[in-house]
Amino acid sequence: MPRVDLNQTNFTSGEITPRCYGRVDIARYQNGAASLENCFVTIHGGAYRRYASGYQATAKTLGRFVRLVPFVFSTTQAYILEFGHLYLRIYNQGGGQVMNGGVPYELVTPYSEDMLRDMDFTQGADTMLLFHQSVYPQTLRRLSGGAWSIGAAPFTTLPFDEVGHRYNGTLTLSATTIGTGRTATSTIASFIAGDAGRRITFEGGAGLITAVNSGTQVTIKITSEFSSTVIAANQWVLDDSPQTTIVPGDKSPVGIGINVTSAVDTFRANDVGKFIEINGGLLEIDGVTNAQAIVCKIIQELDSAVGAPPGAWKLLGPAWNEFDGYPRTGEFYEQRLNVAGSTGYPQTLWGSKTGAFFDFTMGTDDDDAYAFTLPSTGKINPITRMSSVSVLIMLTYGGEYTATGGVEKPLTPTNPQLKPRTRYGCNSVKPLQVGEELFYVTRTGKKVRAMSYSYTSDSFPSPNVTTLAEHITSPGIVDMAYQQEPDGRLWCVRADGKLAVLTIDREEGVTAWSPQSTDGIYESVACIPNGGIDEVWVSVKRTIGGVDYRYIERFDDSLLTDSAITGADATGMTEWTGLDHLEGKQVHVRADGTFAGTFTVAGGKITLPRSAKAVQIGLPYTARIIPLRPEIQTGAGTAQANKMNTSKVSVLLHESIGGTINGQRLTQRAFGSELLDQELQVYSGLDYVGITDWHNGDSPIVLEQSEPLPFHVLSVIRKFTVNP
Repeated sequence: MPRVDLNQTNFTSGEITPRCYGRVDIARYQNGAASLENCFVTIHGGAYRRYASGYQATAKTLGRFVRLVPFVFSTTQAYILEFGHLYLRIYNQGGGQVMNGGVPYELVTPYSEDMLRDMDFTQGADTMLLFHQSVYPQTLRRLSGGAWSIGAAPFTTLPFDEVGHRYNGTLTLSATTIGTGRTATSTIASFIAGDAGRRITFEGGAGLITAVNSGTQVTIKITSEFSSTVIAANQWVLDDSPQTTIVPGDKSPVGIGINVTSAVDTFRANDVGKFIEINGGLLEIDGVTNAQAIVCKIIQELDSAVGAPPGAWKLLGPAWNEFDGYPRTGEFYEQRLNVAGSTGYPQTLWGSKTGAFFDFTMGTDDDDAYAFTLPSTGKINPITRMSSVSVLIMLTYGGEYTATGGVEKPLTPTNPQLKPRTRYGCNSVKPLQVGEELFYVTRTGKKVRAMSYSYTSDSFPSPNVTTLAEHITSPGIVDMAYQQEPDGRLWCVRADGKLAVLTIDREEGVTAWSPQSTDGIYESVACIPNGGIDEVWVSVKRTIGGVDYRYIERFDDSLLTDSAITGADATGMTEWTGLDHLEGKQVHVRADGTFAGTFTVAGGKITLPRSAKAVQIGLPYTARIIPLRPEIQTGAGTAQANKMNTSKVSVLLHESIGGTINGQRLTQRAFGSELLDQELQVYSGLDYVGITDWHNGDSPIVLEQSEPLPFHVLSVIRKFTVNP
């Protein structure tokens, strides 16, 4: 009958998945727990009752989702942005909304509720760029703390490509099958003579125009079968460039205007603003004189001013438009704005001119803009997110890629090094840099991986940091933020409305996940700096009187109740107001440092049985620590599957008050007349309870703190007996 003292000295492995309960042989089992609900693990190893969130404001639209986004100019000028359905509100670091005339300062945005999860952003100084596939990129500018603006990004030149023409007319085909002599008839004038040799395309179907019969009808050779004989307006594309010979009036210098002519009808009025790639140079169309003559500006010098035959020149239009979509992600890298992932070009990366973030004029000079397409893997893997670390990382639905220039050279139009690195895939949650690693959520939303460069293998491995805590992230992660100070913590919002928090310190070997819950549903999280700490803000859906409200709350290490308010009165009061947001809810009250009990909010207030000078009032939650099944080696082998008994549990506490072990209250007694009528003092040291029950194959211990009081466990020591 072995009898030993077992000491669990830390919880640095965090809460362990039940599928690892049999792995008593690994070191991380000894430092893990079966439950760390509503607890944080410190990098020193202890686990403590998490601090709570203070109520800041109610979101504008109660029944709609809101997303929080950080806006960081410096450690002293940082804000939280509340993006809701077609609006934006702003919060100051340290708490409080930006107001205007006594009401929340507000901007109108083009982002509907269902766009907010997929919206991406990147920031440079006082300007934030916002991206979504369905919305022209927007710029959010901070003019001052109380004055902001939002509008279409001021691009001078958009990326261009051979996008063809679209028409607001229905197209009817005489047949859908492959063959010659088919006709395509538009309900509006759509065709000109120069269209002979171009293609008509729609959803994989394609037909080559062999003759232009009139402005509304062409004869085509179908080379790829169409799905329907009737194609809706703006859905079919007159693809490629006109198949005619055009002649530029001059070849140089850059900036002058020249005429470009053709012997047949080639140009349309809506070609103004497009580009012509011809004779090694680039022209911008400034005006259309008629269908056979245009006026252009030389953007890049031509090699010659001779005529360019069909196929030797291209008519280029904006690659970003309402039909091909807009970039879904963006990132600054090497003094360029890099964007990617539009609907029409899901695998294309565009980079601006060096130092000119809104100019995407492409060329071959080192400072010209560029456009690259990811290497083919046999599948279409849309670029979902990007991040700039030592290289530009592009995360797609099917894998992770890097973009660099040549050896010790920046990325330019002529030296791209685009390489696939791993094959895990990423969803739309914004990846975050933690130290030298990039943390991202895989496409299923159930795993978090940490990507970094390995010098030994010259690769970018992405180990799974959720392997031993898969149950915590299994509901799926929908939002994520990183708090660097005071402890490094990754905050993840789960699809079921709980938080999954990872305390991470690679140097100290700390990778500790713990779940956090509240009376409500967490929906979004964001972090901003404030001096020497990072503030964590959340949007929470709480049900009050049968109605769903969205609250904006800020975590505060001085709070031990959720959606809390604080109050103070030098003379003391019994009636405390300001609780309208918790109407009808049962709340916990900490009054003058002690737990005053549970009260129900009525009329936005509560009444205490005796006066208090300082209170903290909010929603209760319970912190719970359950160590894993103990293991020792007996003379007959393992302790597992034998009768077990813990006769005494001692806990080493740090600045704690109260708490229970298996329902027995810890006393933490101190004596002396000077303690009378004083606030409870925190206790540091050993405390214990006695337990006598025998259990078959286990010896369960449950440490809990359900009161709004601090509870910090450094180690758990049990007197343990095994009876084989």
